[in-house]
Amino acid sequence: MEKKNNAKQTLVRLILIVIAIAALLAIAWCVWYLVQYYQGARHGQEVQEIGVTEIQVIDPANVPEVVELPVDFEALQAMNPDVYAWVSIPGTAINYPIVQRKGDVGFYANHSSDGAYYTGGSIYSEDYNTTTFRDPVTVLYGHNLRNGTMFAQLNDFADAEVFSQHPQVYVYTPDKMFIYQIFFAGVHSNEHLLLNHDFTQREEFETFFADLKDTHSLTAQLREEDFPAYGEDKVLVLSTCFRGNNRQRFLVQGRLLAEIPVQYTTN
Repeated sequence: MEKKNNAKQTLVRLILIVIAIAALLAIAWCVWYLVQYYQGARHGQEVQEIGVTEIQVIDPANVPEVVELPVDFEALQAMNPDVYAWVSIPGTAINYPIVQRKGDVGFYANHSSDGAYYTGGSIYSEDYNTTTFRDPVTVLYGHNLRNGTMFAQLNDFADAEVFSQHPQVYVYTPDKMFIYQIFFAGVHSNEHLLLNHDFTQREEFETFFADLKDTHSLTAQLREEDFPAYGEDKVLVLSTCFRGNNRQRFLVQGRLLAEIPVQYTTN
């Protein structure tokens, strides 16, 4: 009888030890998660402080021949050579470096723009696209974070007033400024756009955008006059999770309106 009691006590001790270890591991994981999230969020603020000055709003009806570059690419690329551009939607909090990791398309889904692990990720493209913005369709990805950062505000473009008040997307590279006129904002399936559509083919390009217009005319915000034409227009797609269903995507799409050479600010 005494041996049975000892055996039960030993088993209880082992169970309690296992539970204690599991609890400690869970606490350690929570601490690690909070630390990396805080560090990643802080890095995002620091990047905006060192990487960009005030964005100059451009009148599309009066595009200058040259603009001053507000992005310090030298500092950003010293931090991480994967930084190749900067995206901004004037009047919103969307104002971030763009990164791409060759050979690892999902790397920046859970790494910050300095390459450190961060579940909030970065604004990034996959290497199905070049980094020139010369492809027929370039897709940029960013998470829909609950704190409103990264591409969370894209979902706000479902509102007609927001769509109307923020008509352009700016992209800067070390050589150019690209201005895109937003023509679509709405929910789309979670299909991989670049793997499911060959936008270099006229029929594929025209069919995709015709279907987009026809099937979303009542559910999305559109500027029909700004829909792209094959062979004439380059398209930028900003893609994030749909706020109402994270198995769908919310897309904001723009047609290239202007391409302006940049000059560096002299101090």
